[in-house]
Formats: sequence, structure tokens, C-alpha cells
Amino acid sequence: MKKSIRKPENWQDFEELCKHLWGEIWECKEIKKNGRSGQNQHGVDIYGMPKGETKYFGIQCKGKDEYTKAFLTNKEIDEEIEKAKTFIPPLKKLYFATTANKDERIEEYIRLKNVENIEKGYFEVHLFSWEDIAYLIDQNKRTHDWYIQRINFATNYKVSVLFENDVFVKEFDPILVRNHIKYKLKKDNFQTNPRYYRSPETIKKERDQRYTEAQPVRHFIDGSRRNRGSCVFTVKLKNIGSAQLENLKLYLSFGEECYVAEIVSKSSMFIDTFKYEYNIKWVKGANNLEFKPSDNVLVQNDEAISDKICIRPSIEFPFCLVIPWKLVSKDFTEQGVLKFVFNTEIREKYSEESFSAYFADETILENYTESIKEED
Repeated sequence: MKKSIRKPENWQDFEELCKHLWGEIWECKEIKKNGRSGQNQHGVDIYGMPKGETKYFGIQCKGKDEYTKAFLTNKEIDEEIEKAKTFIPPLKKLYFATTANKDERIEEYIRLKNVENIEKGYFEVHLFSWEDIAYLIDQNKRTHDWYIQRINFATNYKVSVLFENDVFVKEFDPILVRNHIKYKLKKDNFQTNPRYYRSPETIKKERDQRYTEAQPVRHFIDGSRRNRGSCVFTVKLKNIGSAQLENLKLYLSFGEECYVAEIVSKSSMFIDTFKYEYNIKWVKGANNLEFKPSDNVLVQNDEAISDKICIRPSIEFPFCLVIPWKLVSKDFTEQGVLKFVFNTEIREKYSEESFSAYFADETILENYTESIKEED
């Protein structure tokens, strides 16, 4: 009996393994997964009609031990058997396939349920623990070759996506100003040139955008710089597998709630016409950030670091944020998440502003700003 075959890394892979394995054992090309995730599967994940049979056999896959640090329970068995009784047409046999190791107590319970079900005219019930499955894999060449190649492939390709200081959770202490604004109506005392006229609504909108943007530094015509309060980070992509990655891109999925995110500008003065190059960009039509390293190949143990990204909370209270990522490359795809913690501090401000149009008083969450000397 082969016990050295590595278990699948997640329940989806385990379900796919069971489909391949029993498809070969049953000589059933029509073996199928039952419905899709979220639908009522009536206690059956996989079903098929073995060669020479006239009734369906069902498989209930239970990813245990390696994933949940748990074992199959009597309650789970009872619940799945009752569900399987509603499968149409009625099953002839129900297999429990689990990544949990062999357990004498559970095997005894399955034998008792099998006898009970047969006496009542229902389907047979059988259990295949990981040792049983490993033995079957070794006895069925097509599945063995497919599975060994698959797990070796997963071993060869592996990446780590983290922040610039080699952590998966980034913590910030941003300061936001809760500005209570009273608007006053002012009367313009100059003749406006229609050619250069900008409406009060446009001026106010630009003002709000400037004070609530995520950029860490804004340059002014007088040479001063303001607003270092935004949260800035970079993403590090590291090849920790045994094969090089080619033609790779990393996508970060940003939502639109609780924060504003931007690419940090590389401009170094108020008027900067230099065309800087960035290895990140926003994907049109989706709120995704694409990180594409300048080198199309990332060799083993090498890493690539993104340009700077800034993020600004737009709510008053501290919160945690999860950003999903997806790596795509030649022959390899991987997914995961990065996490942020924002320990937001709020400072109060009361101000008056005048416009040549009426605006209702309001409260706005603004960036905390401070002047920075140029030599700083």
C-alpha cells in the first residue's frame, strides 16, 4: 500500500482527483461532478454508472485532516446519507472519499450504516480513507501518471506575493481631518473673461479632489510640498519555486469602498514634463492594478518590486482591508490576498469658504497636510 503519495492541497483538487480515479476504476467516461458550488447536490459530489451496471454510483468527497485538521464524524455521515436518499434516480452505492487517515471507529460506523441501509432497501455505503485512495492511485496508471505530474508541476511553480518589507499584512496609521465647512456667498468684483471662465462648481470639485486624493506629496508653484499623510506601499513578487516564471503579470483587485487608491506620481516638481516609466498601470474597464515586471523572466529565488502605490481611507473608523491578487504567466496561474490594517486617527477642523454660488454647509474627510521644506 502506497502511503507516500502527497495529499491534494485543497478540496477542489481532491474532488478532481476522485473524478479521475473512479472514472478509470469504473471505466466510465461519462463520470461527472454534480451541479456546481452553492447548489443542492443531494449528498453527491460526483456520480457515474460503472461499466456493466444499470444504476448510478455516487461519491461524497470530504477534504479533511490536512485542510481542516479534523476527521469525518458520525453526524456528517448521517447527514450526507440522508441527503443522498433524495438523489434521482436512486443510487446503488455511495462512497465516502476522504483525505483523512484511516480511523477504525469511523470504519466501524460506516459498516453499520451500510448494513442498515441495505436492510431498508437503500444504497450501499462505503468509505475510502487517504491510505485506501493512495493504494488505488498506485493501481490505476492513468490516474497515477496524471496526479503525479500535477503535484510535481505544482511543486516546480510557486510564488510569494508580499509587501516590500516581506510581510503579508501592512499596517498604517493615517491621519484624516474632519473638516466642517460653512460656505459663504461672495460677489465677484471683476469682469470675467468668458474664454477663461470656470464655474464655481468646477472650482469646488477640483478643490475637493485635491484635498481628498491619495497622492502622498503634492507640489506647488512656490516650490513647497504638502501632504505626506497618505499610505504608500510596494508589492514584491518572489519566485520561490524550482522553475523560472515567464511572461508574468500580477493583478491586484481594488474595490471602491472605504478607500481611494492611486499610482504614486514620480513627478518631482510643480511642472514636470518628463515622461516617467511605470511597471504598474490601471486596467481599463476594471478596478484592477496590473504589475508587469520589466523583465519577462523571473528566475528561481529572484524577485521583482512594483512602483509605489498609495491608498487613502475614506471612512472615519479603523478597519481591515483584503486585496485579492492573481498571478498569470506562461504555464502557471496562482491567486491569493494581501491585507491592510488602517488605524485611522481623526482630527477636527472648522472652516469657512466663499464661492460665487450657493453651496450647502457640509463635512468632508480631508487629508492631513503639512508643509515640507524643499531640502527635506
